[in-house]
Amino acid sequence: MTVLLGLATALASTPANAGSPPLRIAAANWTVAETLIALGVVPYAVSDIPNYNAWVKAPPIPDSTLDIGLRNEPNLELLAQNPPDLLLTSALFSRDNARLERLMPVRMIDNFYTDAPFYEATLAMTRKIAQLTDREPQAEALIAETDQVLEETARALQGFKAPLYIVQFSDAQHVRVFGHGNMVGTLFSRTDLTNAWTGPTNAWGYASIPIDRLAERPDARIVVIEPYPRGVGEALKDNRIWQHLPAVREGRVSFIEPIWPYGGLTSLQRLARSLVAVSDRIPPADPATEEGAP
Repeated sequence: MTVLLGLATALASTPANAGSPPLRIAAANWTVAETLIALGVVPYAVSDIPNYNAWVKAPPIPDSTLDIGLRNEPNLELLAQNPPDLLLTSALFSRDNARLERLMPVRMIDNFYTDAPFYEATLAMTRKIAQLTDREPQAEALIAETDQVLEETARALQGFKAPLYIVQFSDAQHVRVFGHGNMVGTLFSRTDLTNAWTGPTNAWGYASIPIDRLAERPDARIVVIEPYPRGVGEALKDNRIWQHLPAVREGRVSFIEPIWPYGGLTSLQRLARSLVAVSDRIPPADPATEEGAP
């Protein structure tokens, strides 16, 4: 593995004016794919492009990029036909590395499963990808832009202290509710927003809960990150538990377009702007339901 990583690093550090073609980089991880595109790199291949288009959505995958199959099960036959110069993967899919390393150099890059907080880990991931692709100036520009977006978001949400659940449906009876340790937690920590979820979360910063638990804070607003899994949208219309949640009955629910909650700086910017946009459309709770009201 050391030899392969050394080869990848040597290739990536070749000066842009040396006359060599750019590295053909494949991404098994959607966060890495998002970051490559944000830095101006056209990925040679990306895993599961149809679902990237549904769940991540932006930035769009270039038309020339190959689809190499599922994220947890890359198409080895396709990769073997014309292996990329470097495959970037994450800790979640590290079990496949032994097989993949027989075909190409593999580098594991992650903004989870590190000892750093999410935002700092994402900055480090962005800079590492930039180093491998000779895109350091683009990375610093993206980081500066993200810091500016976060500052603007904090100003726009100043004084918005009402409790807020940010969720994504896993099926018609359950949601992932986001807490600390991800981009949602980053936004809560940098703004006046108050997270209605104070329970434990997993390594990805969310908890899987039945939807009736969203009634534990009857004064809370709910923001749903789309898309719905197949069939969930229709099922919710007849779901009595969902329909009787205080936030649903009183119209304190907002929906935002697909954003990858485990993504990179581009996704973080999009989520920040989306929360600012929906904050103006969520009416206040009925005073009778506010915590502490008689």
